Amino acid sequence: MHFMIASPPSNSLPCRKVPGIKTRKLSDRNNMTDQEKGQHVEEPTVWSESELKLPELLFDDGVRRLHDAIEKEWDTLRQSACQMAAGRALWKHVTRDPLAEVLAGETYLRNFHEKIRKDCLNKAPQVSGVILAVRTLWFDAQLEAALESFQDGGAQVVLLGAGMDMRAFRLGYLKNSDIFEVDFPNVLQVKENLLELAVNDTEENQDKTMTAKSLTRVAADLRDEDWPGKLQSLGFEPERNTVWILEGILYYLCDSEAMRVLRTIAEYSTLTPTVMLADFMNKATKLSSSTYSFYSDWPDQLLPPLGFSDVRLSQIGDPDAHFGLLQNPSNLFNKLRSIPRSVESNPDDGTPCCRLYLVKASKFPDPNKISP
Repeated sequence: MHFMIASPPSNSLPCRKVPGIKTRKLSDRNNMTDQEKGQHVEEPTVWSESELKLPELLFDDGVRRLHDAIEKEWDTLRQSACQMAAGRALWKHVTRDPLAEVLAGETYLRNFHEKIRKDCLNKAPQVSGVILAVRTLWFDAQLEAALESFQDGGAQVVLLGAGMDMRAFRLGYLKNSDIFEVDFPNVLQVKENLLELAVNDTEENQDKTMTAKSLTRVAADLRDEDWPGKLQSLGFEPERNTVWILEGILYYLCDSEAMRVLRTIAEYSTLTPTVMLADFMNKATKLSSSTYSFYSDWPDQLLPPLGFSDVRLSQIGDPDAHFGLLQNPSNLFNKLRSIPRSVESNPDDGTPCCRLYLVKASKFPDPNKISP
């Protein structure tokens, strides 16, 4: 599949460079260590006060109808895809996601912008959305490293709960990779419809070309047991090198559903080297909202029994997970990193220690299950 998408006009908050932060061009990334990739972005920025400017495409009748249906008909899980897109849109000076605004919609952009505005006015030590921006950049960097680790350079990339993800369009290093996006049928259909409307928008006469080798959308519910069969029926090959991406999805599943997904990935990984990238919430985070279900305080202990031999865990703010966006020493994430993971409440103020773990897990073929 090949898409040509017109980029909507820039509408992120006006920014200024943060003094004293090292920057590097993206072309220099091949010479950087994983830790350096976590510490640097091309142009670290913060916001100055500004009103939100929306792209004209959001006022198109067809776009409005699609987003009206999202607000009226979708449940919380499906709507979270637009909320995440809004975060990427308002942080697009680092996430480089020019189509996120159209996928997010006016309501979610305004709501997210208002949170950022209040944080700026209150001089908060961290601005709303920074955790989403760091998470996006961490997944991007780890995906690139995983693909580089495969000898032939090509691979399959499977995004479970893909939502409004646009990696197939914005990451140049996917040029040799086949992308599979798995999500609810109505989410994928609305996403496709919005992208088709963006194709016809020529306001800036700037085309947006899919950067991946191929893109296949798989309509399936991860809570059901038949999604692996649907994935394979549309071209997924278990014997090929694969990177699985589970970004912002596991904690919306119940315990049995989440564990079934993890076991399925482990079972697929018996034939070829595999990397899984996922984020996990701890118990304190899960208890802070009725929206979430699955949690793990120790994902680095949860995954090895499933067969993942190399599990690496990071927290927001670690050397490979701050990207120059967490310069204020009093920000929440630096405080959490100084508290042992076994501690559930902050000893200073009694607040829950809500953590998000970023996990890279590798699995290698089982010699006993490989055909001679």
